Amino acid sequence: MLNEGRKPLVIIGAGGLGREVAWLVADINKSNPEWDFVGFVDDGVQGNTVEGYPILGPVEHLFQINPRPWVTIAIADAQVRQQLLRELEREGILLATLIHPSVLMSDHVSIEPGGIICAGTIITTNVTIGKAGIVNPGGFIGHDTVLGDCVSMMPASNLAGEVTVGDGCYFGMNSCVINRTKIGEWSVIGAGAAVTRDIPSHSLAVGVPARVVRKLR
Repeated sequence: MLNEGRKPLVIIGAGGLGREVAWLVADINKSNPEWDFVGFVDDGVQGNTVEGYPILGPVEHLFQINPRPWVTIAIADAQVRQQLLRELEREGILLATLIHPSVLMSDHVSIEPGGIICAGTIITTNVTIGKAGIVNPGGFIGHDTVLGDCVSMMPASNLAGEVTVGDGCYFGMNSCVINRTKIGEWSVIGAGAAVTRDIPSHSLAVGVPARVVRKLR
């Protein structure tokens, strides 16, 4: 039975990220009872998670739930996340934006639908985060920075001011990007890398300073 006054929520993906998002939802509800977490949908697993959360069925089961729930996509693979995002938008399903109560950000931050902003994140001012973006715990995003859709920031990754990030980019743990830098779409910045110059699209960049080591398909 749904909790009256709360919005029903289903998480796509019952893996580690999805289970962390369920914890994020629980923390949001402690601060402001907003969501009624119905369960997960996942094509690869059945039953319950180790925490006891129900797995309702494969992703297609989502379209059979009535009334339609709000949905968040907890899939680390940005290409899969983009495909699911497009499918949900075609079906008219509402995307939940989840922001942990501990997040610090100004009133001049725009987070598009489907964003997942985890604990300990700092977002300063005049920042835009595109659809279905994921900022893991301890992320930092500086002033006047723009992130495209389906960007993934791993724990403790840092973007300085006036950084432009294309769709689908991935920032590894403890990576950092200096100010006034552009990261082309679908590029990967390795863990611990320090980006000091523009990175072309579809590139893997690693090291300090970060250098492109190969092109990505």
